[in-house]
Amino acid sequence: MKIRKNHLYFGIIAAAVLIAVFLYYKNSKESQTTENNAIKESSNPWQVDANGYLSYPLDRGDVLFNRQNYDETNNLTISKIIYQSRNGNIYGLLVLPKFAAELLPGVVLLPGAGVSKESELKLAKEIAELNAAVLVIDQRGTGETAGILPKIEDDYAAFLSGQEPYQHLMVYDALRAYDLLYSAPFVDPERIIIAGESLGGRIAVIAAAIDRNIKGVLVISSSGLDFGEANDTKVNAFLQSIDSDHYIAQITPRKIVMMHNYNDAIIPLSSAISTYQKAQQPKHFVLVNDTSCNHGYCDSMHDGMIESLDYLVGIRSKTLASVPVR
Repeated sequence: MKIRKNHLYFGIIAAAVLIAVFLYYKNSKESQTTENNAIKESSNPWQVDANGYLSYPLDRGDVLFNRQNYDETNNLTISKIIYQSRNGNIYGLLVLPKFAAELLPGVVLLPGAGVSKESELKLAKEIAELNAAVLVIDQRGTGETAGILPKIEDDYAAFLSGQEPYQHLMVYDALRAYDLLYSAPFVDPERIIIAGESLGGRIAVIAAAIDRNIKGVLVISSSGLDFGEANDTKVNAFLQSIDSDHYIAQITPRKIVMMHNYNDAIIPLSSAISTYQKAQQPKHFVLVNDTSCNHGYCDSMHDGMIESLDYLVGIRSKTLASVPVR
């Protein structure tokens, strides 16, 4: 796939940023994960309160990770990142612009169910071309990240037995991806958002509600689960803990954007609108009508994505040059 070559970069290369990138990679805690480290990572407490809200510690410690060269284009470098989460390693791709005049905004990009990081790389590149650092991951059970997504009944059984449900582990993986970008010396820690498609959008909302240092959320082709009320308080607590509808009002006063296709064949527009109505201001909804796109990010969303990223975290398009008016 060819990357658009009409992106114009302005300004000078910031030597300090480039040196920071080099030092970050050179001293990036690249030691292999060990059994002791895995025990330490797994010891971080988690809980679901009586109101169905999942929580993890805000101080989650350093992220242990390994970085490998993967690919590059004229404007971008792509690295494979393997970072430690609970009970295993998460595989991702870090996409960076080669030239930067300032600290970069960061975007954690969460794919939908069964979608690999490689399949999401096109979107990650589009965002990175706007002068952002993008970390896209293989969610558990997808691509190189190990695991098998259980049925919701099995996840609930784990919850009842005091084991950490799979749905919660994916939220923690997203938080650790945020921690990794936050610790990077080339990323502006005040300008990191989480974006996600479908399942990834639901996880993005929950992660951002848990950690209020995350500056905003971009939700693409997603909605809450709209569970009905059960007679069992434990069932209700579990179902609420994995439903983005339960958390989305907590994003305020940070910004949230939802993008959806009128013709989405997986998540009806009415479901997305229902979730959006539960969000508080500031918020924005981007709707496209693309008959060639069934679900997920559509090429027709590109302009809306640029506007949304600018709205969320000040990422501006580099594709436009000013022309003097005679």
